[in-house]
Amino acid sequence: MFHFYTIADGERAAIWDIGGRRELVTGPKRLLLFRKRAILLKAFVAGPAQYLVIEHRDGRVVHERGPVSVWMDPVEHASIHMAEAISLDANEAVVVYRQEQSKIARRIMRGPELFVPDPSEWLHKFSWHGATPADPRHKAPGALNFTKLRVIPDQMYFDVEDVRTADDALLVVKLMIFFELRNIETMLNETHDPIADFINAVSADVIDMASQLSFDEFKEQTKRLGDLNTYTQLTQRAERIGYGINKVVYRGYHASSKLQAMHDNAIETRTRLHLETETEQQVQALADLKLTRDQERSRQRREMEQAEAEHQLLLKKTAHAEQLRQLQADRELELSGRKSSNDEEIRQMRAKHEARLAARKAANELAILRELEHNREQAEFFRLLGGMQVDLTRYLVAQYQNPDRLIRIEGGRDSRVHLHEEQ
Repeated sequence: MFHFYTIADGERAAIWDIGGRRELVTGPKRLLLFRKRAILLKAFVAGPAQYLVIEHRDGRVVHERGPVSVWMDPVEHASIHMAEAISLDANEAVVVYRQEQSKIARRIMRGPELFVPDPSEWLHKFSWHGATPADPRHKAPGALNFTKLRVIPDQMYFDVEDVRTADDALLVVKLMIFFELRNIETMLNETHDPIADFINAVSADVIDMASQLSFDEFKEQTKRLGDLNTYTQLTQRAERIGYGINKVVYRGYHASSKLQAMHDNAIETRTRLHLETETEQQVQALADLKLTRDQERSRQRREMEQAEAEHQLLLKKTAHAEQLRQLQADRELELSGRKSSNDEEIRQMRAKHEARLAARKAANELAILRELEHNREQAEFFRLLGGMQVDLTRYLVAQYQNPDRLIRIEGGRDSRVHLHEEQ
């Protein structure tokens, strides 16, 4: 029987003939089929964070990492399904096992990584103690199931129950444990449940400490529960299984209802006494405050009076200083006037004296000129007399027969004479 069969673009079909032979045809194509049947194949697609698990009919299993697209061929493939790749952050790791002939190898894959296991590999599945949804403080076996290990510091809450003191007080001690996985290989080889090891070790440390103390001594020494040196068994066990304990925080304790009631009554009594003490202290403090305020007001009043007196004295000093300044200014003005008058008088006297000196100088110069003129005339006269053969000595002696002064000098041979004429 003839019929047409269309394979659209993006599709693939398997065509079987009457002899059972298969042919794969990819569209777009239009076929004329005679005594043949066609089946559209299903395409399986995996994205960048996925992979395809392909099971062949010969028993082989192949993992194709995405992005990839595979047509399922019913002749070759038994099944195909898509799986998510294992995304590992920088603080995560997985333990991978691999079948190698007759042995099984183990390796640790750390993030950041997008891990696609081979068909012969599988992941280690951890089953640890974990918090129950009903009571997060209570840890139950197998409550925590996972394949990714966190390799960063972590913490957990845990209440150590049935802690009995030396005087038989039954307590529940609340703790918070900070731990860190340091060696994965050691952890895999030494334990199957680290949380259970932590619980057992810390319970032993707390019970050992409390058994040596009475209830009152326990309350006084609770700060030891925040000291890492108290938890020797916990730290030693953690180190042995590849972990490190960074810190243990004490979060308080809880006692039985009867003991708690007694403790609450004691707290109530202490609180009442404390409040009464505080009330009395406040009364006394109020009285002290009133007295202090009165003293402060008295001191302020004295300071204000003193400040007022100092202000008045300052005003008087200022007025006196202003009066002295005014007197000083008047005196300086008077002295300045006198100085100006004296300067003017001195200037006038100096002018008169200079005028007299100038007149005397002019008179002297005139006399000198006259004397010089007379001397020239006399010299000319004597020169004429000399030209006339006149004896000038006899002439002068005859003219001045009566001298004004007569000086007679007598002395020895080696005598020295000094004459000094005074005007």
